[in-house]
Amino acid sequence: MAEPPPLQALIGSLIFYGRVAPSFTRIGYLARGLPLRPVKTRADGQVWLVSGATGGLGLATARRAARRGATVLAVGRNRGALDRLAATVPTGAIVPVVCDLSDMRAVAALPAAPELAARTVDVLVNNIGVLIRDFSRTPDGLETSYATNLLGHHILTGGLVAAGRLARGAVILNVVSGGLYSVPLNTRMLNIPEALYNGFAAYASHKRAQLALTDHWRGEFADLGVRTYAVHPGWADTPGVRTSLPVFRRLLGPILRDALQGADTIDWLAAARPPEAIDQVWFDRRPRPAHAFAHTRKPAATTAQLLDVLAADVARLGLADKSPGSPRRNAAARQRHP
Repeated sequence: MAEPPPLQALIGSLIFYGRVAPSFTRIGYLARGLPLRPVKTRADGQVWLVSGATGGLGLATARRAARRGATVLAVGRNRGALDRLAATVPTGAIVPVVCDLSDMRAVAALPAAPELAARTVDVLVNNIGVLIRDFSRTPDGLETSYATNLLGHHILTGGLVAAGRLARGAVILNVVSGGLYSVPLNTRMLNIPEALYNGFAAYASHKRAQLALTDHWRGEFADLGVRTYAVHPGWADTPGVRTSLPVFRRLLGPILRDALQGADTIDWLAAARPPEAIDQVWFDRRPRPAHAFAHTRKPAATTAQLLDVLAADVARLGLADKSPGSPRRNAAARQRHP
């Protein structure tokens, strides 16, 4: 099925987002009575790893978990911001882990970081995500948002599993966004070259790919009893929104969710661990359809092709691809189970 013409796609998007605006904002959060149903389950003894914990949803998630008794490995590049976060919760609940999450070599080294020594992760929150309007490139030559939003999650998750740092029965939470509703799964708009760069298309494609990884990891980690969920936080007033979507924020600012409201379903899923849902997005504590338009139901790439692209970029960087679904791991699996 071909993608709709640009004007048709624009009209469809306006109708869809206009229809869901109340639901995605704090209006929906309040209307569903979520403030009256706080997460009360304690997280004592659990170890959480939250990427992008210095602000927005990541900071709110880390703070919620720490206040419920978890030890939170809070990952971000700003040590001062991590220390300020640690000062707001019980002593020792936040363990700052300094890492530039756009640097793939630094991300690959995280499972061996001293802060993770003798620890296994019970809840992994792949939260870090950036919408970059103007093209930028990492020192490794990758488009920055692709490295940060997708390739880094692939490398970190696979690395934790390979190092034995993901606990049996762990939960993996991939934080997606409403942007995924506009694109099908594809590989063409993941690592977009400068001449063709569109930050909105890149971000949406990364989020759609995160959903595909969520479903893929569910099968790959079945022997560990791992549960995987893709979580949509709704429209929250985060630093990223203020920087990348100023007009959107100016129009909807008064009714946007705050970061704690946006983090609610992340926190709830980690506590409740409901049955998983295939090709669905968890929003306000329920699984929701992952498609709003017919053209996104017809993927432009398969999950296997997505994994091949990620593995090729890992190989180009000279990093061992420890991620599930990599060609090397698949070949080894075929030898063990012909």
